[in-house]
Amino acid sequence: MCLFNELSLDTGESVEHRDNRRTDSAGAGQGAGRGGTSIDQGQGAMRGPINTGSLPKKSRVEIRRAACSDLLKLFEIHRAVFLPHIARIWGWDERWQRGNFLEEMATASTWVVQADNEVAGYLQVQNQAERIYLRNIALLPALQGRGVGTRLVGQLQAKAAERGMPIDLSVFRINVAARRFYERLGFTRTQDGQTHIDMTWHSPECEQRGT
Repeated sequence: MCLFNELSLDTGESVEHRDNRRTDSAGAGQGAGRGGTSIDQGQGAMRGPINTGSLPKKSRVEIRRAACSDLLKLFEIHRAVFLPHIARIWGWDERWQRGNFLEEMATASTWVVQADNEVAGYLQVQNQAERIYLRNIALLPALQGRGVGTRLVGQLQAKAAERGMPIDLSVFRINVAARRFYERLGFTRTQDGQTHIDMTWHSPECEQRGT
C-alpha cells in the first residue's frame, strides 16, 4: 500500500527565503456546467452539460483518485499554477514547497484531472465534521477557461448540499481571477487576511433553513 506521507520529494534546492505560510488557494477553473461523475467515486469520464463545444472535439476529460505514481506530475502542476503567486508574496522555497506538498497529499483527498489520458490538474479537499474544505484546484492553462473548474466545483457543491454542509476555501488576495471565479459560483467572503481571503458557500436549501 502506498502512503503519501511515506514518500519523498526532497530533491529540490532552496530558492529565495523560506515560505512558512499556507499555500491553500484555488488556482484555476473557469467555464460552465455541473453534475455527472461523483467526486466521492473519483473516477470515470465527466459527463453531462460540460460545455463540450469549448473543448477539442476528441478530448476526454476524466477524474480519478490520485495514486503515488502521480506525485511528481502533480507537484509540477502545483509549481506551475502557484509559483507566480507565492513568489510574489513570500518568495518560492523549492525544498519547503516539496515538503508542504507531501503533507497536503497525506492529509487531504486528491483527485487527478486527466485530459486525453494526460494528467492536467488536480482537486484537493478535506471532508471535515461540519464542512468541506476546498484546499486546492490546479489546472494547467490548456484546461483553463473550458468549463472544467466550474464542473469540479459544481460536483462538490452538489455533494455539500446533499450533506447539508458549507464549502470553505481560502484564495490568495492577489489572485483576482480565482476570487471572481468563486464569486460567480456563489461563494462569499467571510474574512480578509493579509495574504488570503476566506470564502464560503452554502446551498440555497441550507440558507433557507438558516444553517
